[in-house]
Amino acid sequence: MHSELIDHPPADTVALPAVDVLMDDGAAVAAVAIPPGTHKLPVVALPDNPALAAAVQKLVEQKERLDLLARDPKLAGLLPLEWLGQGGRAVDVAAFVQGVLPFLQAAERGETAPMRLPLRHVLGDSGRWSVADVAEPQSLAWLLASDDRATVGSRDHADALLLGALGLAWMQEGRSRPGFLRAMGVDTLAARTTMLGYPPPEELALYEVTAHGQREVWCVHGRRRLRPLPTPWLSVPLLVAYGVRPPQPWPSSYPAIEAVARELATARQGRALPEISLPVVVRKIAEDANGDIWQPVSLLQLGTWVPRWPFFLAIFVGLPSLLLVTAALALPGAIEAATVAASLGFAAGAIGALAAPWVYARRKHLS
Repeated sequence: MHSELIDHPPADTVALPAVDVLMDDGAAVAAVAIPPGTHKLPVVALPDNPALAAAVQKLVEQKERLDLLARDPKLAGLLPLEWLGQGGRAVDVAAFVQGVLPFLQAAERGETAPMRLPLRHVLGDSGRWSVADVAEPQSLAWLLASDDRATVGSRDHADALLLGALGLAWMQEGRSRPGFLRAMGVDTLAARTTMLGYPPPEELALYEVTAHGQREVWCVHGRRRLRPLPTPWLSVPLLVAYGVRPPQPWPSSYPAIEAVARELATARQGRALPEISLPVVVRKIAEDANGDIWQPVSLLQLGTWVPRWPFFLAIFVGLPSLLLVTAALALPGAIEAATVAASLGFAAGAIGALAAPWVYARRKHLS
């Protein structure tokens, strides 16, 4: 059984539930009734944005449905491989968040404090186990909802990450409990929570493009960094509710879509979340345009060239040798002078053929 399905009491002290909950035999699963004042930890404050709250709650519900899809072997291949957790029985919550929210820097963390999180705003992994797998669900729900789960070093403690700007949290430790507690009618759970930042909406822009014959949505941060959205049907509603403008046409002041798509194709090799820099794309376009300019060059300036060896040997070896033999036969008394003249002619011809700018080539072919 999962580590959260403990069959022994925790070492730390928790508030005891009612007697009927302690005597729970699992025959009929009912919502856990938690009296007011039982929990002392504060509930985190959410953004005052009803549209954003609705979008976050919808995303949590969609994640639970995707976990059910991941458990069905008949639907294998419908979800991105990088989303599937160990064993493929649930969508990995960290990979899911990274795929839905572009430019999320999970490594840049803020303050950490124990608090209670509204379960309708908490992502977890619901595919590992459910209420049906628990012998005494009400007792377990009372235990997992306790404030003590946010205490460092406590048994079955819970750790979570929270995007305060969006009001969205996800579990690091205790990933299975959000779905279980929601099914048991619990409203909040306690967790040691770490705050994360996210770019403000005015720094993000969404663009709908057609690249390689397929419609895509690209997200640009600060007019410099670009990421394609792997699941725009999940990302766009959440980002728009956050305050980002709906997807717009690609601006004419940006690099051409074809050039950006080529750079993305290169960045996708071996990376689940490709990202490119638009200034780098602009610089490469300029370099390519400059590389197509023709100019006179020598053979020594070319990056790669293959000589025509019969012509080379005939002109630079055969012809001087013929002149040397002719001079030797015509001028028997001036063999030394003819040899020196032929050698100098051979050397001058070879140097001139290699160093003189007598051919035209594009700049991109130069060494």
